[in-house]
Amino acid sequence: MHPACYLGLAYLIGSFPSAYLYTRLLGGGKDIRVVGSGNVGGMNAFRNVGAAAGVLTGLTDLGKGALAVWLAGRLYMGDPAVMGAAAVAAVVGHNWMPWLGLRGGKGIGASAGALSVLMPWAIAPAVVAYVVGLALLKDSYASVVLGFTALPVAMYVIGGGSPLHGLVGLGLAVAVIAKHWSELRGFIRGRREIT
Repeated sequence: MHPACYLGLAYLIGSFPSAYLYTRLLGGGKDIRVVGSGNVGGMNAFRNVGAAAGVLTGLTDLGKGALAVWLAGRLYMGDPAVMGAAAVAAVVGHNWMPWLGLRGGKGIGASAGALSVLMPWAIAPAVVAYVVGLALLKDSYASVVLGFTALPVAMYVIGGGSPLHGLVGLGLAVAVIAKHWSELRGFIRGRREIT
């Protein structure tokens, strides 16, 4: 399979609508898109449908990202370019699912899953930046943005100064920050809320 075709498959793996399906199954037929915040992700499912739906969604989202990168490594002999591109493709698939009118989650779980296979040590600096941001800014959305802003730098440094790793980190950061943009604008305008 040509790597470009595999990226389409990675996108489809990421697009598996876990929150939507688990909410339908465990939430009495509810549609996650009209429940709570309307976000098609684990946190919304956890808060507004229940722990089972939220935990299953979170684990599946982690698994989607991990599977897309792991499979790329197996099929392409550990090619870092294909694995990195697969990570970004899976997160894009999660954030913009074709099955739900390009609605989706915010990409945190899928990114963490992808990174757990691709470059697990890069997760730690992003988490530290998130925690520091949360302590200083008192806003979880802004803190997520801060954490993912640190990711390309962390991946570049941990990857030995490889521009490829930095670009993969940038791709993941852009995909996640894009889904937090409206909340970030609200924070900048003065709404400070831990969610």
